[in-house]
Amino acid sequence: MDSLKDLFRGCILGTAIGDALGMPTEGLKLDEIKRIYGYVDDFYPSPDLKAGEWTDDTEQMILLAESIIDRVYFDPDDFADKLRNWAERAFRIRTGPTTRQALRNLIAGMQWDKAGVDSATCGASMRVAPVGLVYHFSINLVEKYAVISSSITHKNSSAIGGAVAVAVAVACILSDFNEDEMLEEVLKRTRTFDPLLADKIEYSMEIRDEGLDYAVEKLGNSIMTWDVVPMSFYCYFSSKDFYSSVTKGANAGGDTDSISAIAGALSGAKYGFKAIPEKWVGAVKDSSYLLNIADMLYDTHVNIVKITT
Repeated sequence: MDSLKDLFRGCILGTAIGDALGMPTEGLKLDEIKRIYGYVDDFYPSPDLKAGEWTDDTEQMILLAESIIDRVYFDPDDFADKLRNWAERAFRIRTGPTTRQALRNLIAGMQWDKAGVDSATCGASMRVAPVGLVYHFSINLVEKYAVISSSITHKNSSAIGGAVAVAVAVACILSDFNEDEMLEEVLKRTRTFDPLLADKIEYSMEIRDEGLDYAVEKLGNSIMTWDVVPMSFYCYFSSKDFYSSVTKGANAGGDTDSISAIAGALSGAKYGFKAIPEKWVGAVKDSSYLLNIADMLYDTHVNIVKITT
């Protein structure tokens, strides 16, 4: 298999696996997770989902991926349509409050550039990885599309900055930037939207040798972008493999599904599909479809590069 295709697969499967690992612990405190689970390193059920199932984080990531596959270049009208068509299901599952309001706005007939809500929750960051994958040949384009994709639901500057940070990080990883180079690019582009968020991402690298408890205390684990995104980067920077990155996210408490999903996207993009434990690949929901999505995103990327070179 092409090594780049393996990274696409790792990123997409990594998002879903991280989401599914963090799903049952979402909303719990770090010490509650320790008491109930010990240490989460496998899939568990929750009251509303079976073991290995994922949340709206992955569902929205798939919608974004499908839109990119359908349109080749990012089309906000198409993505907004897909979100609108998904709304009925979204209202039945644990979709975040900002996305719910944006969906109501879309249903009411608002155009995509008017529907977004001025909220700093992390919904735009957790789904954005496909943008970093497909367009990694141009980091300027990645930033542009991350901004637009966020604003359809989340038009707050922190939420947009988080989407930029994650998408740019994925793009840099696929472009063989080392960690320092990737961090520099992420900070430069994130700081334009939210200097505090950029500072916390930078700090997540500085404390990479500290334990998870310390990182949670210093970075936070709420649903807000300025907590989730830096915490995800900590999980990535402090780990030497995919397994460690996503399990840290699942055990961090708070918005564990989003933290682990983003950590899974970053570490999956770095280490690739082959580095993901087979037991998780076999047990995560719809793994075959996720692999197909990854392969179609890869083909879309290849076709764009052929056209532009």
